[in-house]
Amino acid sequence: MILLISLLGVRSIVEGEAIKKYEQEFRRYLGAKYAFSFGAGRMAFYAILKAIGVEKGDEVILPGYTCVVVPDAVIYCGAKPVYVDIDRSTLNIDVSKIEEKLSPRTKVICAQHTSSSFCKMEEIMKIAKKHDLKVIEDCAHALGAEYNGKKAGNFGHAAYFTTEQSKIISTGMGGVAVTNDAKIATRIQEIQANSDPQDDWTSKKVALQILLFYFIFHPSMHFFDKYAWMLMNKFHLYVESTTKEELEGQRPKKYPVKLSNIQAKLGLAQLKRIQSNLQHRREIAKIYEGWLRIHGYEVPTDDDDRYEPSYIRYWFLVDDKEKFIETFYLNGIELGEWFECPVHPRATSLKNVFYEMGSCPIAEYVVQHNVNLPTHLKVNAKDAKRVIRILELLSQNKGS
Repeated sequence: MILLISLLGVRSIVEGEAIKKYEQEFRRYLGAKYAFSFGAGRMAFYAILKAIGVEKGDEVILPGYTCVVVPDAVIYCGAKPVYVDIDRSTLNIDVSKIEEKLSPRTKVICAQHTSSSFCKMEEIMKIAKKHDLKVIEDCAHALGAEYNGKKAGNFGHAAYFTTEQSKIISTGMGGVAVTNDAKIATRIQEIQANSDPQDDWTSKKVALQILLFYFIFHPSMHFFDKYAWMLMNKFHLYVESTTKEELEGQRPKKYPVKLSNIQAKLGLAQLKRIQSNLQHRREIAKIYEGWLRIHGYEVPTDDDDRYEPSYIRYWFLVDDKEKFIETFYLNGIELGEWFECPVHPRATSLKNVFYEMGSCPIAEYVVQHNVNLPTHLKVNAKDAKRVIRILELLSQNKGS
């Protein structure tokens, strides 16, 4: 209901005062000096890369377990993504393998905080200092996460967040670039100022998606959700999170674009309630974790007491991934499988984004076995316990 109320009185769909207010509130919440909004997280990443000076012939270190739009942003700068395998226990980049992938052309290390884990930032920053590199935090999964009382996004030279439909807060599509470096901030601001505004119709569709998700979709009705998405797509009301061009490593015509005023209004409403949002996710995650650990499932082992995850989802590894997906689907319960491929999703042209199969064996193993459970605000304790009952059913069938 708060989302609906937040849209009342919005006079301007595309441009308006909510954008600056949203940026101010975002940086205030993070404790960062500068924040700039864009039409997607990938565009915020692109703006940071350009601001740092990444250009043709440069290389950017990425984890071999990411979404296609991340290497796309690197490619659009004329640079080449170089993939490093992940640590199976955290799904984050394996710090011990970074230096062997560096070259004289390396300019940036991207530290992606994956799911409910936090990168070893102290070690990454030491490597960066040693080789005169910049570090960009990928905080797509980590809005509100803290390490030693400091929020994710404040450990590298810059960071970006995404507020796509499935993230901690949602503006349908959207992203924010943050930094504490004045020079980088000035360049990002210039890129933002020269970006195209989001068009009116797309902004309205994005806002509609959020409202439909809020009022219609529920994890206990997952079986019917796909039909609702199909209807939205049929009537051209659905904005794809990843375009066909992006799957092929090609740059869309309008890229980057600015965040719209109506999206910023939605973001502001959710930032006001982010602490209760995070508390809810942590409570749901504890329900899952208690059962999964007792029953021997491989779950996140980032047990550093100084880290407080935001729990965008709760991931774990299973032997028979297809069986889990089928069972949850038949019971009408939401089960995620981020990521489906080392460079997600399966439809990605791996060749076009410079990924070679076999180069990141741990990541390639994980995508065959990873699943994740919802923690968002529409999941209550009763729903989480229903998930546990399905897990118990799967365990019984496994043992019989």
